[in-house]
Amino acid sequence: MITLQEIYRYLDELLKVDEFSDYCPNGLQVEGGHEVRKIGTAVSANLETIEAAVSKGIDCLITHHGFLWKGDSLRITSGKKKKIELLLKNGISLLSYHLPLDAHREVGNNWRAAEELGWKSLEPFGIFGGAPIGVKGVIEGIHRQEFQEKLEAYYGQPAHSALGGPETIASAALISGGAYRSILEAANQGIDCFITGNFDEPAWGWAFEEGINFFSCGHSATEKIGPRALASHIAEKFSIQSEFIDIFNPF
Repeated sequence: MITLQEIYRYLDELLKVDEFSDYCPNGLQVEGGHEVRKIGTAVSANLETIEAAVSKGIDCLITHHGFLWKGDSLRITSGKKKKIELLLKNGISLLSYHLPLDAHREVGNNWRAAEELGWKSLEPFGIFGGAPIGVKGVIEGIHRQEFQEKLEAYYGQPAHSALGGPETIASAALISGGAYRSILEAANQGIDCFITGNFDEPAWGWAFEEGINFFSCGHSATEKIGPRALASHIAEKFSIQSEFIDIFNPF
């Protein structure tokens, strides 16, 4: 058993939250009980995730997406009310780490994925909130169709693609989540392909106009990597039960 304060102070320091100007508060969002016996990590603090945490006896939930965002209404109504009620009724604390969990080189969404995919000569890529959150690297030459199949196997779902770049891919850049506009930054750096989570209409034209391959592998799918790695890290660091809650989301 450890305390809630020990957990969030450790994670705030590990993930260097002070280095980011984010769209949300990073760290503790809802305070539950003082003591922590079981931790769960997940992509988003939606109602289904919180219900799963309750059923699993989790008393500290750590997500990539919380539910306090700049520009949102300050009123505690509807879905937000349901989620806060459920957390407090069951003594569950909520911690959330957005850009810091994208960026971290050990337990983050991007560097961890690049290493597991076998990229070499990794470097930071993509400035958001005052710091680089993505990664770029070198790949042993691979046909773009085979590369897409490798991404789909890794992230566990089909990828949307716009194949405007070279048939053989030797370099790639990755920013998880909703960073499709960063395809232009990758193209300007002469990178063969850019990978992100979701996409919008302009990405198709940009891929062919700028001569770069584009792969969209799902916002949620690309942001499971960090929470899953964080669960393992916490279990080892604190010798406490810690698990990743895998909630289905094809978007």
